[in-house]
Amino acid sequence: MYFLNTEMHMVTFVITSFEVIMLLFQIIYFLERKSDRKRLLYLILLIAVILYNVCSGFLPDKNLPIPIPIQNDVAYLVAFGTSMYFVWYFYKAFDLKRLRFFATYGSVFFLLLPFVLFFVLPYYLTGNLKLSRQLTVVIPFLYGVAFIVATTRAFIFKFKQREYSDSIKRQLVIAAYLALLCWVTLPVIVFFGDFQVLEHSVTNAGFLVMTVVYVRTMIHQSRREYEILKTSSQSRDDLMTENFKTYGLTMREIEIVNLLRKGQPYKIIGAELNISEKTVAKHISNIFAKVEVTNKVELINKLESRH
Repeated sequence: MYFLNTEMHMVTFVITSFEVIMLLFQIIYFLERKSDRKRLLYLILLIAVILYNVCSGFLPDKNLPIPIPIQNDVAYLVAFGTSMYFVWYFYKAFDLKRLRFFATYGSVFFLLLPFVLFFVLPYYLTGNLKLSRQLTVVIPFLYGVAFIVATTRAFIFKFKQREYSDSIKRQLVIAAYLALLCWVTLPVIVFFGDFQVLEHSVTNAGFLVMTVVYVRTMIHQSRREYEILKTSSQSRDDLMTENFKTYGLTMREIEIVNLLRKGQPYKIIGAELNISEKTVAKHISNIFAKVEVTNKVELINKLESRH
């Protein structure tokens, strides 16, 4: 069953649609926290996987006004490009310095060059897509196995250093490792034939798990930030109450300070407390003298601080 009479199978379409929805959620979360570099790295990875699904799902299509060989080149180039970034993502996102060679020279020599030498050239010389496909995946598969071994050792070292003591981090590492194992099966599937449903189901399984874990971390982090904010707010209120006693403020002065914290002007404070604006100014002058400050900003900062 194919999507709208295209070359994309419905299974591939459903997987890609889910990843697009997750991408939108991740983008919204990232825009709220632009300093989250690891989230940005994952956003790029998710975009690359979606492009891979779209290109390998739709291409080649005889209805497109583009030569079939070029369509095949684009589809396989996106797949190899995604693989190269996948290696870079592990290297940067998990700070696995031991993967430096794989993320730099290794990707060029064992992914990019095989694509050019064993796919592009044979394909244009012979026109045999099956032969070119089989030739081009041998070296990347061996490279993928070596990368799995190196990544496993790097993660074991990190675990021994207790860098993944947090349960959320452990879940993300396990999900990413699962995605890696699934992705390395891609050359094997491609070698034996063009099985779109199997290819996309297996290679995307790990990414779907990663995406779910990332959404969980987003929810977990938002809850934690809320708790911290709530605790921080309670702490400030407790400090204010403590400092009110320390500086000997009266109940009326405390009421005025609380209204000042809300940014209320003297006129509104007077109306709220049924006193004149002049009386408000006199109270505030007395408060400044007691707390030994000269303006409202200094007053609030001092009353919210521990001395």
